[in-house]
Amino acid sequence: MSVTENIKVDTTDNQSDETYTTPISPLSPKEKSPVSNEQQEKENTVSEMQSLIQSSSDLTFPLEDSWSFWFFKNDRQCEWKDNLIQITTVSTVENFWSVYNHLQVASRLGQGCDYFLFKTHIQPMWEDRFNRSGGRWSLNLNKSQRATELDKYWLFTLLSLIGDQYTEDAQHVNGCVVSIRSKGDRISLWTKDWKNAEVTKRIGSRFREVADIPRNIPLIFESHEDQESKRGATSKILFRA
Repeated sequence: MSVTENIKVDTTDNQSDETYTTPISPLSPKEKSPVSNEQQEKENTVSEMQSLIQSSSDLTFPLEDSWSFWFFKNDRQCEWKDNLIQITTVSTVENFWSVYNHLQVASRLGQGCDYFLFKTHIQPMWEDRFNRSGGRWSLNLNKSQRATELDKYWLFTLLSLIGDQYTEDAQHVNGCVVSIRSKGDRISLWTKDWKNAEVTKRIGSRFREVADIPRNIPLIFESHEDQESKRGATSKILFRA
């Protein structure tokens, strides 16, 4: 008798197909541990935050007023009005930053060029009926300050306008200008009515504050009427801030 004949193979299964269950992996979803209340709250919070972030992409933050960007190119072969170009109008915070980030910074403009930001219904010229009785607060900077300080003061001035930083006097503020000149640059804040001395002085003080202008840098006010009558000459300084 061979050795293999003495070996009996038991083909009988100890468990029937009905009672046998496939072992479940510890990672199987069928064997998940119960979720605690604290864990569930965390998951709910994360879910809410994700939904908020997703929906916030559609949110915009409207400005108190709509503002128009203008550019003055220094082309002496054209009339002044023909050199004045309206770039675009912004009415939300997102609009403003989109435009500002695509514009060349003021310090890199050519000699004789200007940027303007004015309320949409006001044109950046003395002749406009909203500017006719007004004037300007001016910050004059020398050429050495162009690379280091001009852009900072200009941005602060822009933000003070779109951010409605002049509170109850905001209706008396029309716009602002940055002018690049060979002898020095100037940032001006244009107002509506210079004869209202109390409001005009308050705007000047606020301008110095929101644009973070040091006290050792002069801030002067001149009327448009006086500037127009004294073209090429020095106009009278009416107020200082």
